[in-house]
Amino acid sequence: MKKRNKFIVIGIIVLVMVIITGIWYNTSHQKDGTIKIGATLALSGKYTYIGQQELNGLIMAAEEINNNGGINGRKLQVIAEDNKGDATEAVNNINKLINVDNSEVIFSAFTHVTNAIKKTVFDNKKILFYASTIPDIARENKYAFRDYYDATDNGKAIADVVNQQGHKKVAFLTEVSDQCIQYEQGFLEEASKLGINVTTREQYQTTETDLKTNLLKLNLKNVDALVVCSWRHEPILMKQLKELNSINVPTFHWVALLLPASDTLEMRQLFEENGAISSWYGLSEVPDKKIQVNFIEKYKQKYNILPTADAVYTYDDLYVITNALKTCKGKIGDKDCIATQILSIKYDGVGGYLKFDTDGVSKRDVLLIKVVNAKWEELN
Repeated sequence: MKKRNKFIVIGIIVLVMVIITGIWYNTSHQKDGTIKIGATLALSGKYTYIGQQELNGLIMAAEEINNNGGINGRKLQVIAEDNKGDATEAVNNINKLINVDNSEVIFSAFTHVTNAIKKTVFDNKKILFYASTIPDIARENKYAFRDYYDATDNGKAIADVVNQQGHKKVAFLTEVSDQCIQYEQGFLEEASKLGINVTTREQYQTTETDLKTNLLKLNLKNVDALVVCSWRHEPILMKQLKELNSINVPTFHWVALLLPASDTLEMRQLFEENGAISSWYGLSEVPDKKIQVNFIEKYKQKYNILPTADAVYTYDDLYVITNALKTCKGKIGDKDCIATQILSIKYDGVGGYLKFDTDGVSKRDVLLIKVVNAKWEELN
């Protein structure tokens, strides 16, 4: 009996020591350890050109922040997992980033990916930053923030520039998608205020490979301009406008050069011949702001490529998070303080002026760009 009691006492002592050690480790880790920034991004597959830029922006910002003292002496550590653009892979990524890596902030991109991971992120009360044209996810949770270009705002901006160019009768061509529905709603809302009349409208499925029938039905000879939501089909659209001898009809686009196939020399020549104007985000190819020029130069030196707007947005976002954390005295566990500070921040970054509305949805200026001498420049 005495021997048994001895083992029980030893067991209790060991258990207490383990608990004390765990408390000490967690306390010291929170006080002196790194702040983990987790990211589930498309680092391979067809969306690599977006995911790698997003990661580059995060890494560059983290290195700069760390080199300038970090957050109250604590360093940021970016931990990225490759979801290949697949929602199921992203869920696996998030389980690792949260349960193994103890990431306190999560970055994500694309609506289908973010929808798949949001419950796990929300259940664990992590800060979520995501890039998607759909703002609804941010509205579901006070710790979620959407920073990306807004489809409705882009539609309104295009209506404004159509009006400025003196066009009152337009044709409208759109793919069938949630994003383009929002874009069209924004355009029509603004167009109605400006006296712009949509005389003909055509829509097509995202799987279409030929737009000639749609273009012919629009009867472009009887309109001043063509407004499109065709970011997936830009190469098809512009080439077929040329084939149909309609390249002289001014066109207005939503993020025309988003896909690599839309940003070739041939495409630039077609856009320039047409005089096309497109909405855009982040920064133009020929920026005039010093902060953007400096960013591009640093980025090129580090990665030997030009940055895209996706790198700019994650770069800005990590600085926004850093500023919030500094105000909250580096207390990464105080999510309410961090969320409140993010909502109150007015940040003038590489991607321009940034603030969030009460739902955590970013408010950024829409850029308008056109091709001049084979380069996309901001419209004056």
